[in-house]
Amino acid sequence: MPFSDTSATTDIRRFGYYIPKPDGTMDFVVHDRVASAEVLTEFHEISNAIFHLQPIIFAFDVVERNYRELVDSIEDHRTRLNDLGVANPLPISGAMDGIVLAVQKVSNFLSSASAFLAQTETQLRRVHGTDSPELNIWNDERKNLHATCFSYRFLYELRNFAQHRSLPLSSFNIAGERASENAPMVFKTGALLLRDGLLGDGYKWKKLRVEIQQQPPEFELLPLIAEYLHSLRQLCLVAVQLQSARLAECAHYLDTVRRVLQTPVGAVPVFFIGESSSKEKPPSRVEVFPMEQFEYLLREYDRLFKSCKAK
Repeated sequence: MPFSDTSATTDIRRFGYYIPKPDGTMDFVVHDRVASAEVLTEFHEISNAIFHLQPIIFAFDVVERNYRELVDSIEDHRTRLNDLGVANPLPISGAMDGIVLAVQKVSNFLSSASAFLAQTETQLRRVHGTDSPELNIWNDERKNLHATCFSYRFLYELRNFAQHRSLPLSSFNIAGERASENAPMVFKTGALLLRDGLLGDGYKWKKLRVEIQQQPPEFELLPLIAEYLHSLRQLCLVAVQLQSARLAECAHYLDTVRRVLQTPVGAVPVFFIGESSSKEKPPSRVEVFPMEQFEYLLREYDRLFKSCKAK
């Protein structure tokens, strides 16, 4: 959580750290000097950069997890079919299970993608302001991706379609082949969308209708989803890069805190709040410095950057 507004409390805070021990106890160091209101305010303002980005990173992480679940579910379903080793046509129940699973995972992905876009815009507006250059930069990138990528335009709208209508998947695209007449069936699975199923029930696709009409009667959904995911990854990277100067400032500040406090390896820097009952015991309340949250953000930033540049 972000640090609380220190101006709203009279509790004193002292820098320090504790070292967890295997037996469940801890060693601790509490510095004598009380942190001033100015120091606490500075710490709060600098470290808040972490918590401004965290909701955006978390929302995109949900998108990526749903994508992996979708891909894994298709592969798991294929494996289960092949493990059956059936020589006869696939039981209808097996095909139906695959369709239900595909609809569930696709819907989860599309919903989380829309949530990421909405939550990121809201967070940038909250942090930077409605007419801020930062929000405008991010929105310009989003508009550019919407204008140039069919996958972005189509899947963004497909989420709205799927809220009111069933996704027209083509029997989970189950296909099987035998190496010989008596050999077991070897299955391949995917997710094909029926073009006419999208166009034939009155949904208002507007300008997208022409583009959908240009697709084959059955067309692959997963490649479009992978491309859409890459677009969302680019937007997440832009949102993080908008805070790059603040992150650099935060890195310098937290490194300085570590050096000044002389925290050993494995120690957890904290504010100790209030007074303790004796010198042998630390104060009962602490605020943990967001070191691990910051390191998590840096790892995600590095991963986003490498993924976007590799594409």
